[in-house]
Amino acid sequence: MDTAQDDRFMVYLRLDPRHGGLSASQERLVATCPSYAEARLVRRTLQDSSCECVIRYVGPAGGGD
Repeated sequence: MDTAQDDRFMVYLRLDPRHGGLSASQERLVATCPSYAEARLVRRTLQDSSCECVIRYVGPAGGGD
C-alpha cells in the first residue's frame, strides 16, 4: 500500500463566504500542499486578494493513549 500521499493539506477557496451552510460545490480546491507551512503561504497569498480560504488536513489522525 502506497502511503506517500496520506499526509497532506488541502487549500480551498470559499466561493460565497456569506453563506453559512457551505457545501462542497461552494468551495474550490486551489492547492495540495505537503506541509501546513506551505498551505498557510498559499492561503496568505489568496487572502491578500480578499478571498476567504480554508485549510484541511487529509491523512490519518494522530493521538491515542
